Amino acid sequence: MASLFLFKNFNFLILITNYFVYLQIELIIFEMKKIVIALIILVSAGVMQAKNLLSEGFEYANHDDETPMGWICDDASWLCGYQDKDHNRSPHNGLWYAYTNANESWMFIPVYFSTQLQYKFSYWAVSDGSYTVELWAGTQANADSMAQLFLSETVNSTNYEVFSNYITTVNDNYDYFGIHAIADDDAYFLTIDDICINYIIQYDFSATPYETDTILQPGANITFNCKVINEGYESITIYMSTHTEYFTDVHFYVNGEMTNSFPIVQDETVAIRGTATLRPDVEPGTLCWLDVMFDIDCGCATAMYTYWATVVADGIEENLTKTSVYPNPSTGNVTIEGSGVITVFNIAGQVVLTKEIIEKEMITLDKGIYFIKKNDYVTEKLIIQ
Repeated sequence: MASLFLFKNFNFLILITNYFVYLQIELIIFEMKKIVIALIILVSAGVMQAKNLLSEGFEYANHDDETPMGWICDDASWLCGYQDKDHNRSPHNGLWYAYTNANESWMFIPVYFSTQLQYKFSYWAVSDGSYTVELWAGTQANADSMAQLFLSETVNSTNYEVFSNYITTVNDNYDYFGIHAIADDDAYFLTIDDICINYIIQYDFSATPYETDTILQPGANITFNCKVINEGYESITIYMSTHTEYFTDVHFYVNGEMTNSFPIVQDETVAIRGTATLRPDVEPGTLCWLDVMFDIDCGCATAMYTYWATVVADGIEENLTKTSVYPNPSTGNVTIEGSGVITVFNIAGQVVLTKEIIEKEMITLDKGIYFIKKNDYVTEKLIIQ
């Protein structure tokens, strides 16, 4: 009997031990998932521009006067509204928004925050009185579990305002994002919209051109323009340079002054104007390029765009305008108006279509960048999205 008792208790101990081992494995797997997510985010943040973690415009699958889809609101104090509400916002596109008229209200949504990353928060809001709006992170979807306050602002304008803040220190790994609204005595409603959370890196910027192609005669001068936005959370100095076989006398101007570098603080946008001269010995029919490059000291962030120019003989521009291509960009179907034989080739220089146009023809192309040639001259750059 004693041996049977020991045997049964031994089996019981094994079962208990296995159960706790199982729980420990489940806990390890759960934590490993968080680590993997954090690593994926870290790798992405290191090689790409600022990435969107949450972008909520309340535009999809919501219903008027119901809790926003995907959000956790225990007391239904946050509801969705549509454009026919008299307090609809106007700064952004979209017809939906979230609102509350409670004295105090919370809503939560799953968002994973890592101690290894930095973030930027922003939202638009309007109120008829005065509301304090707080953005939090925590471990569970309830007020008691909210652990770190990221942003606290007073909303007291009947016109939409944007509120934002950079967070460079996250105290712990959190699983939920919470919005807390607290009304003053004179407040009746608060409307909030276009909530955005980006994870950011220390040094990050983008350069966007206003134009990327043109038609030029040999020896002609060009002017090209772009804007640079500092999307990181540190001030930086950007250095500009070019690479080309076709242009000379390249100069950059910032605020009217010629320069090859300029400082830029976080969130700042700087307009840049460039000038260059096409070499006079370039043959008509040549597709020329000018690479414009932007770098910073650390070498950890760069940007580049290419300015294209098709070289034409003197007096040919008027003839080239007789071909019209639309829409451009297009989703596939393109109408060409004019007369004569056109050749369409891709960015690798391969001919994909040759066709005679009589007044108006429609062609269909796959996604990509194309150039249309007529009378041995490139007349259009065509983008298929």
